[in-house]
Amino acid sequence: VSICTHIHAQKHPYICTHTHTHKHTHTHTHTHTHLYTHTRTHKTPMCTCKHSYIHTYTYTNDELA
Repeated sequence: VSICTHIHAQKHPYICTHTHTHKHTHTHTHTHTHLYTHTRTHKTPMCTCKHSYIHTYTYTNDELA
């Protein structure tokens, strides 16, 4: 998903947002969920690019109980 929004500003008139979501699901007995977000921001005279990575892992495993 890439969203580029134009804003009225003297600096960095464009904001580019890139979001990547990954989901992995395995089903057994017990359920565990891990979520972490990583964000990077790049600025240029014409553009500010913010990269957000959201990883969600939902898995179940007796060994992890």
